[in-house]
Amino acid sequence: MRISLVFTLVLILAGLPMLSGCGGGEKSEPSALEKLQETAKNLETASKELQQVGEEQGEPVPPVSFRTLINYLPANVANLAKGEPSGETMNMGEWNFSQASARCEQGEVNASVENFDYAHIGTMYAPFKMLVKMKLNKESTTGYERSTEIAGFSAYETWNNKDQRAELTVLVGDRFIVKIQTGKLPELTARRTAEGMDLKKLAKETGPAA
Repeated sequence: MRISLVFTLVLILAGLPMLSGCGGGEKSEPSALEKLQETAKNLETASKELQQVGEEQGEPVPPVSFRTLINYLPANVANLAKGEPSGETMNMGEWNFSQASARCEQGEVNASVENFDYAHIGTMYAPFKMLVKMKLNKESTTGYERSTEIAGFSAYETWNNKDQRAELTVLVGDRFIVKIQTGKLPELTARRTAEGMDLKKLAKETGPAA
């Protein structure tokens, strides 16, 4: 399965800064050509790894209805009033997927929850699976980002101290992706919200029931 063009372009752009300030300098400084070759090599390696992860996902299947995904959205986040949930099921050639979302807010305090069923479209899971595979655990004065688990499912969470923003992404049943973002709320709000959702029941959904 081919890697998405958008993600490949992101990888290319990520490597472009390596080329700045090239030419001249000490002999130990790699040339522009050498840096370009190294960037291309890293891109090729990353693309192959992403492709492998995508192929491990299996064959696409019909997605569950967005109405089903809406039923798994939490009633509220940190007692904030939940806005009207929205959702859609989309068809793009052989690709079919569903999503549902809801937003809760009060002034600067806000949260959003999104449920996705990418129905085993490999490239849609690849970036997240790569993050989890790296088992990243980074903490600094600004916050942290780390691989973790929620209800036994692989997850990835970040926290920014300055902005008081958290983001949590959970891969449920190797199929569904739950993404929670919070702003101006306590650090563990996103995690607590995910723990309060019936993720184990969601993992058993097969669709495409309405």
